[in-house]
Amino acid sequence: MTTDKATPKQGVHSRRTRAKIFRVFLIQAVLCVIVAAVLLLDNFVTAWSALLGGGLYLIPNLYFAHRALAFRDKQSAGRALAEMYVSQIWKMGISILGFSAVFILIQPLNPFSLFGTFILMQISAWFAQMKLNNRFLKL
Repeated sequence: MTTDKATPKQGVHSRRTRAKIFRVFLIQAVLCVIVAAVLLLDNFVTAWSALLGGGLYLIPNLYFAHRALAFRDKQSAGRALAEMYVSQIWKMGISILGFSAVFILIQPLNPFSLFGTFILMQISAWFAQMKLNNRFLKL
């Protein structure tokens, strides 16, 4: 006979994973602001491009994490997998629209700073996840 206190709550693991993932996003946002602040010493366009590159990485990934890791009571594994696929498709669409908007609307733009910060955000995600989780969580 088990009691309710002995039975773990449904979704505890996913809530912990969600908290860890959003902690990684917070670290990345701080890193992006620091990079932009350092590049501001060079010039405003370089710093603004770096900030945009970080945003182009963070916004689609935040959307994906929010949607894919949302806690839903009694969700089947198949439904969770379908939600991951749909979230990934929307993430790619948001990324495409974001890059398109930046290259069309923002002039002048430093593409090296933009893509450099975007790549830095990707690499920092790998290292932060390994460091915080002692394993690799891919989003």
